[in-house]
Amino acid sequence: MAKKKKHSPQNQQPQGERVINQLFGSLEQEPDIESDIAELGSSPEAEQTEPVNQKKRRFFFGFAVFVIIMAFIGVISSVQFVANVTANLLDNTSLKNEFAAFIFPVVVNDIAPFEEADEIPDSSKISCAIWNILLNSDTSQFERDEGTGLSIPEYNVSASCRELFGSSVSLEHQTVGTAEVRFTYNEETHTYTANKNIRYLTYSPQIVSIAEDGDVYTVVVGYLPPTVAAVAGINGLQAQPEKYMEYTISRWDGKDTLMSVRFSDYQPEADDAA
Repeated sequence: MAKKKKHSPQNQQPQGERVINQLFGSLEQEPDIESDIAELGSSPEAEQTEPVNQKKRRFFFGFAVFVIIMAFIGVISSVQFVANVTANLLDNTSLKNEFAAFIFPVVVNDIAPFEEADEIPDSSKISCAIWNILLNSDTSQFERDEGTGLSIPEYNVSASCRELFGSSVSLEHQTVGTAEVRFTYNEETHTYTANKNIRYLTYSPQIVSIAEDGDVYTVVVGYLPPTVAAVAGINGLQAQPEKYMEYTISRWDGKDTLMSVRFSDYQPEADDAA
């Protein structure tokens, strides 16, 4: 009687399972995960990651240096700006310039001291008012003759006078001035004839100091002689005032009014006079 052959477990596996095991390995065999990870880590993509990261680090480092440099420049500019503003505030440069322009027509006329506007002669008020128009106003609105003369209506002269000495001031219009500078009044046309290109100035103002008491300012003004002032403006020479006057100016609602002009006892220091 023939013996039956014993089949090994491999022989007992189905044909399909044997094919799968040959291709992918037996399911009972534990996968080598660490080897797989190591193989992945050594892939070409991982090798390319390190140079890319180095480029990024260099870019961000350079950008950070750029930001620091710009911030440093900004700090220096800010400090210079604050220093300039502080210096101007301490020196009252802006306010001095405003007052100098406002009183320029009065200084040019070298009017006598007064405590009330009514004490000022009409001739002085008219002359100051016309100088105020010539120095601080737009004269393109006025008619011109064939030369350099301007025809200024008396209404504008009255308005200019009120700007300087207050709204209550009154005028009797008339021809004023000297042989060097004359403003001729025409009673028929109610206009003044003035030369736009006047070059003769008796004095120009130099603001020495400003003291504030509410809306009232006390301003010490140095009177610079005309010829020396002109030379100083061109050649940079130092002009010295011939005298000092004290102006009282009221500032209300953005408008200035000259209240009084007095002699000043101000004496320049040795450094100022040098």
